[in-house]
Amino acid sequence: MAHRFANRSRRMARQAAFMLAALLFAAVLPCSAEAAEDGLLRAAILYDISTMDVAKTTDNYMIPMNVFDRLFETRMVDGTAQVVNSLCEDCSVSEDGLTYSFTLKDGVVFSNGSALTASDVQYSFERLLIAASENTDIPLEVVGGEALMNGEADALEGFNVKDDTHFSVTLNAPNAGFMAELSAPAMSIVDAETMAQVENFGSEPADTIGTGPYIVTEWVANDHYTLVANDRYWGEAPSVKKVIVRVIPDAGTQNLMFQNGELDIIDLQNLDSAIVESAYKPVYGDRIVSTPKVGLTYLTFNEKKDYLSDVNVRRAVGMAIDVDAIITGIYSGNAIREYGIIPTGIWAHNDALTGIEYDPEGAKALLREAGYAEGEISFELSMDSAADSNAQLVYQYISQFLDAVGIKANIKSYDHSAWINLRMSGEMDSFLARWGMDYNDPANIMFTFFGNERNTAQRSLNYPDAATMARVAAASAIVDDAGREAEYQALEQKIIGEDAAWFPLFEELHLYCLGERVAEFIPHWAGFSDFYAADVTLK
Repeated sequence: MAHRFANRSRRMARQAAFMLAALLFAAVLPCSAEAAEDGLLRAAILYDISTMDVAKTTDNYMIPMNVFDRLFETRMVDGTAQVVNSLCEDCSVSEDGLTYSFTLKDGVVFSNGSALTASDVQYSFERLLIAASENTDIPLEVVGGEALMNGEADALEGFNVKDDTHFSVTLNAPNAGFMAELSAPAMSIVDAETMAQVENFGSEPADTIGTGPYIVTEWVANDHYTLVANDRYWGEAPSVKKVIVRVIPDAGTQNLMFQNGELDIIDLQNLDSAIVESAYKPVYGDRIVSTPKVGLTYLTFNEKKDYLSDVNVRRAVGMAIDVDAIITGIYSGNAIREYGIIPTGIWAHNDALTGIEYDPEGAKALLREAGYAEGEISFELSMDSAADSNAQLVYQYISQFLDAVGIKANIKSYDHSAWINLRMSGEMDSFLARWGMDYNDPANIMFTFFGNERNTAQRSLNYPDAATMARVAAASAIVDDAGREAEYQALEQKIIGEDAAWFPLFEELHLYCLGERVAEFIPHWAGFSDFYAADVTLK
């Protein structure tokens, strides 16, 4: 269907230019890596981070992942993502599934020498509820979370410190995935002593104190930041002793720097797929690492809005979109088609699930049967101006696919803050987004979007089925994995299969290319661009 687009010639010309450039780059084998100090890893990002504080971001995780630790971490073990102990030495759960009792590892200190205690963990939970955080979902599960967030209490009632290394957490309702949640970057543990002495935490390297394998020594806005190995780290010393992450907003410049040996890892998702296919795969095939970006790219529908409140319109939108053409034309096949809510790579994903397939004539017929005249239906596709070039192309493809069946979907770009505000107001018609999984549990996406009225409203879904949302919330309490999986898959069939509450598109594959100085690189289990520098081994 891509051949029917008006912009086909422009896109082909652009790709031809990229391919020519890629072939020229590929024709000259890369120079030997420039002299670099032992233990140095050099990487690049397109955009500068906005903060080093996990309370104020849902995506700037490179520094938090490397500077802070969590009670648990999710790591790849024998090819699957598993929750493993980190700062937590031991954990037990009460018979009713409500109270988790923890023991911290002995002898762990922050990079400033301050000892890690249970009070630091309590403070880390509480600040997410007090500090206008973007990450309140997990601590809100604790008894008293709502009262603390609303200023009706001074402490988290369900958090009980017994001594420096022992504490318990009591939840409002049983949650079998709670330990997995505690591995999310948002649950990084900070030093309460430091926090009491600083303002605007997350802006100054000297104040960014954690127990992780690295400390941040500098952050020069829109230029670079530097991580250095933490001498006080409680775990195994990493191979990488220093990391410099440069802000290089031009993907072509990143490409040239890698070719010239000035970068040790390049994130290939920053490059046009034509360059990846024609230059990187033929030349660097044995140094390309690929992993699923465990998450879902989806198109939302606001069920409070005209037209989109009609399930027939939502179904017709899905039938109008050729997902395979998007995967092939934009991502060069480096994506997995998805049909539901729980993405590939998360337990409870349903490999047998099927969904709405591309059928433009069927979409037109469905709209006619529902009583809509051709061209009558219109709504806005709200685009975040910070969306990457591939996402912007997906918006264009979708708009033109819908136009072909008589639906007017007008793309409007908003700056990031305005886009967030509009989405959280519940008034956004429709938008394209990707939800990356922060922890390996289906509730991470099921409950986040469909667990209650507030969750669905602040993402401009306004899903109206209160009974189904109650089932989603209750599913977290099912302690039997098989039973919980069956319930989630049944809910997925109801929300997507019957209600077409959103249209699932695909899960991307994340490709990286390693320079000559890198012996091994283990990507983040969920395919983040951010990675654990301690999971890199240098030659």
